[in-house]
Amino acid sequence: YGLGVARLELARFKVLAREGPLQPVGVSWVAGSRAALTRALELDATLLGAAEALALAPTPREGVSRVGDGLALLKRLRTALPLSPPARLALGRLEREAGNADTAAVLLGEAMAQGADSGVAMLEMARVLHQAGRAVEGRGLLFAGAGRTSSAEAARRYREELSWVATPTEMTSWDSTTVATRRSWLEAFWAGRDVREGREEGERLVEHYRRFEFAVKNFQITVPQVGRQKVRSVAVATDQSWISPANTVSSDAAAPSQLESESSDNLAFNDALSATVGVNIPFRIFQVTQDLMDDRGIIWIRHGKPDIKAQTSGGLAMEGWLYKRPGEEPLVLFFGEADFDGTAGASVLIPTPAGSNAEAINQLCGAGLGLCDRLLPDAVGAGLGSLQSGQPRQRGGSQVRASPNIIRDERNAGIAQIGRAVTSDAFVRSFDAPLDPITQIYGLGRASGGAPRLVVAFALPGEKLSYGTPPEAGGRAIYPVRVRLLSINQATGQRYELDSLRQFAAGAPLKAGQYLTGVAEMSVPAGRYTTTLVLTQEGGKGALARLTAVDAPGAGRLQISDVVLGREGSGISWNSGSSRVPMNPLNAYVKGADAELYYQLGGLRAGESYTTRFEFIPAADKEQKPKLSVASSAVADAERVEVLRTLALENLDPGSYRLRVTVKGAGAETTAMAWLVIVKK
Repeated sequence: YGLGVARLELARFKVLAREGPLQPVGVSWVAGSRAALTRALELDATLLGAAEALALAPTPREGVSRVGDGLALLKRLRTALPLSPPARLALGRLEREAGNADTAAVLLGEAMAQGADSGVAMLEMARVLHQAGRAVEGRGLLFAGAGRTSSAEAARRYREELSWVATPTEMTSWDSTTVATRRSWLEAFWAGRDVREGREEGERLVEHYRRFEFAVKNFQITVPQVGRQKVRSVAVATDQSWISPANTVSSDAAAPSQLESESSDNLAFNDALSATVGVNIPFRIFQVTQDLMDDRGIIWIRHGKPDIKAQTSGGLAMEGWLYKRPGEEPLVLFFGEADFDGTAGASVLIPTPAGSNAEAINQLCGAGLGLCDRLLPDAVGAGLGSLQSGQPRQRGGSQVRASPNIIRDERNAGIAQIGRAVTSDAFVRSFDAPLDPITQIYGLGRASGGAPRLVVAFALPGEKLSYGTPPEAGGRAIYPVRVRLLSINQATGQRYELDSLRQFAAGAPLKAGQYLTGVAEMSVPAGRYTTTLVLTQEGGKGALARLTAVDAPGAGRLQISDVVLGREGSGISWNSGSSRVPMNPLNAYVKGADAELYYQLGGLRAGESYTTRFEFIPAADKEQKPKLSVASSAVADAERVEVLRTLALENLDPGSYRLRVTVKGAGAETTAMAWLVIVKK
């Protein structure tokens, strides 16, 4: 017992382990401690102190394979020995980590019944229930436990749980949240993830725990069990390293006059322009705050399985991961070898493989995967590709060095990708066949009173849709489309959902260039919403459109609703309660045509004069100089009004435009933006 306790203290002070009784060569202090404590209980089954210490001992670096004997012994003795609530709680966590969900649930239940920290116990039980496939119960316990985080340990554990997936801004928000409001905050956090990805309630949390279990199993940092114990080296953010091959100078290096003109922030880089990135030594671009798993695990929890994965075979271990993001730039990440335990392989995020040898670049960048195509021409030394004129290279065996400019550009791009990867998360919803809709989402009020609406206009390309011609349809083509509108109030976390199956009929099957259009609306309280529209058909066809912020107007200060740009003859419209509002989800107009403009103004003062200005700004103009500006004044006769206008577009050339509507009056100002496209006849 004394030997076990002493070894735990040595582990706590990070003393290098050595062999001894019940601790072979290469075994960690924690594993040796658990072995000693297990032996103590075998010699004296009534030794409560040893049982408590064994239950509270952490999982060793060798993994759960080293805890089996101790767990089996404690399972036999737990009814005879009065373990304390914290010990039962710790034992339940260890059983969960070992994959024994049923035993873990029993132990955690006993711990809570005996007065263990309820916040920690509920968090652990939530994980167990998700592991057992009981996600609804697990989600409820997780949220309930968030409201019981008054203890330092419970607060730490919940913060740690959140840090695997939250953004820095969200972590700051969580830190400023009171215990009484943490439950509602956490509910809104996970509900927002579901809405953002067009998922069912709780689906993102189920995926989170699934990813976490996989990452712990496959990317956990462990120490070797053979040979002398190795020191596990974990680098920090400042350990960025460069190595320069002896007697080599790049012919692409900048001239001294060029270096002198660079800013002081780049001097250190420019002094090493002839160097290559040292991917075979540990360094980090971001600060690591945990040592449970390597960088691959961090990315796996946030983004899941990569769509494309490439890795080297033989020599230096490196991996490239690519995540496809519909409507966004792909996420491309690289991992290099680090001396965690001698066998971890490519486990540390690196910005670029540009400094590696030619074989590695061929293996990572070949086959047109889109991971690092710019580097492939520099790998000709491995027998692939061909030299391009104007790109001098330094050869040394199979080493073909990229130019410093390419290294710099690739490294900067890689750093940006790493920053994006470790501060975001995704559970991208994919479809077998994308429908490619064009959608508009508006926040509008009801002229007749009542709650405001989230109004969606959509257009689906006819050639993408599946249709049928049932006998009862009279020869018409029927297009069944499931329309789901998911929204979450950003202030309250309340989720709202519209789910309907629409049967659209057309006289004949739609052809390329023809669209199926529709409108959907959902009543919500006033406020700001994150809104996602999901359109699906049978056979795996579907699409998702998202708007991160849409305002449903309410009463109070001067405000303008979203601006609707419609078109007479489009075939779809929205009923505001007093007006028929033409819609145009394509937002495209033939040059010289008219646009039907609609918006709502609230918070007006009767008798006050208000000026309205319409400004058409070319989308590519960064200075936002209006191409066309129209202004008018009017006296308000009510607190709330609808505005319907016809805008002639004959003075606008073909192209994309932003329409800015600004209303001023009574010492206040409000602005709304819309966009449109002018096309040639």
